[in-house]
Amino acid sequence: MSLERLKRPRLEHAALIFRDPARTVSLTTAVVLPRPLADDMLRGTLDRLPNSRDRLCFVLAAVHALSTHDQRHLLLDDVDHSRATLRVRRTGKPVHTLYLDELTYRLARQWLAARHRRWPATTSPYLLVTARTATEDTRPPVSIEAINKPLRVHGHQAGRLRVDRILNEAQHTDDPLHLIRLFGLSPPHCREVHPRRAPAPQPERPDHVLSSRAVGM
Repeated sequence: MSLERLKRPRLEHAALIFRDPARTVSLTTAVVLPRPLADDMLRGTLDRLPNSRDRLCFVLAAVHALSTHDQRHLLLDDVDHSRATLRVRRTGKPVHTLYLDELTYRLARQWLAARHRRWPATTSPYLLVTARTATEDTRPPVSIEAINKPLRVHGHQAGRLRVDRILNEAQHTDDPLHLIRLFGLSPPHCREVHPRRAPAPQPERPDHVLSSRAVGM
C-alpha cells in the first residue's frame, strides 16, 4: 500500500481544510497605455471635414474627450447658450458640464443653424441628427457610424481621439483631479492614465485648456 493511500483516509475523516499559502499575495499587472496620436495626424483635420456637424463631432472628441456614446445622447436642451456650457449625461454617473471654448461654441452654433435650416420641423430631441434620424417617427439617436465615418476618411475615429486627448492632458499635469474635472473621468479610469492615485473628485469649475494639437494650431 502506498504512502499516499495511507494518508488519504485520515485526511478525509479529519475534515481538514488546507489554506492557500499565497492567498494574501496580490499581483499587479502592468497597464500598457496606448501612445498618443502624432501631431501631424491631427493637424489640419478640422479644415478638411466637410460640414459643421462633422467638425463639431471631431472637436467634441479631440478636445473635450467625448465618446461616441456621449455624443449620440447629447440633447438640444443640454446646450446652455447663456453660460456657453454643454451638459453630458452618463448612466449611473453625475452630469458632467463642459465649459465650451470659443471654437467649440462657434461650431455648435454653426451646426444648430444648419440643423434648423435643413430640418426646421424635426422633433428629434438630440443635438446631433442625420437625414434619417431627423425624420423618423421613433426619433432615434444618430448611429456610431454616422459619427465615425467622416472621421475615418482622415484616419481617425472618435474613440481613439478621446483616448489621445486624455493621454495628452495627463502628460501635462501632476494633478489627477484636473483630469477628473476636465473630462468627467471616474477615479478608477483616472488611475489608468495618471501615475498618481486619483482621489475623489470635488465639484469645481474646470480650468479648461484648449488642445492646440486637435485644431492644428
